[in-house]
Amino acid sequence: MKKKEAYLKDHSSLKVMYKILSIVVFLFITTTTVSADQNDPRLNNLFKKLNQTENQEEIRDLIANIWDIWYEVDDPKAVEYFEKGIQAIRIRNYPLAIRFFNNLIEEDPNFAEGWNKRATAYFMMGDFDKSMLDIVKTLELEPRHFGALDGMSLIFIHQGQFQEALKVYDKMLELFPFSIRTQEKKDEILSIISQST
Repeated sequence: MKKKEAYLKDHSSLKVMYKILSIVVFLFITTTTVSADQNDPRLNNLFKKLNQTENQEEIRDLIANIWDIWYEVDDPKAVEYFEKGIQAIRIRNYPLAIRFFNNLIEEDPNFAEGWNKRATAYFMMGDFDKSMLDIVKTLELEPRHFGALDGMSLIFIHQGQFQEALKVYDKMLELFPFSIRTQEKKDEILSIISQST
């Protein structure tokens, strides 16, 4: 009888420990699951590294990693619209791309990359006003969005607003101050400005 009581006591202790462990594991999993898109907590560390590194290959890798995270979205319907919109851009069917990105934005208006991709489609169609509106919205959702900033600078260049384009490149260089490519773009604008005066 004593053996049975000892067994039951040990067994119930193990059951309690198992329940506690299960709860701890559940809490750990739910608190470490990353959110997708521009709100992903991994981005802060990537941007910190991007701001500090002088290695051009590392800058490219960090930028690629950031883009990968920006492309993440949890909603399967939003993923479908996003992928179809990108496919439409690839085949240069920009009106179709815009329709897919309209659906995506309606499905998930807080997904910055949806706005950015629609801005790209408008830009490719030459509708700079609508593109700029979507770029502004992208930057409201993700102020560090260097892709949107680059698009904004291109619009300013097309419109001959070189000083505005310079300001945008300065913002980009705040994000990655050692990016040779971004510095070259800025230098090109400075050269245009100096030739026109």
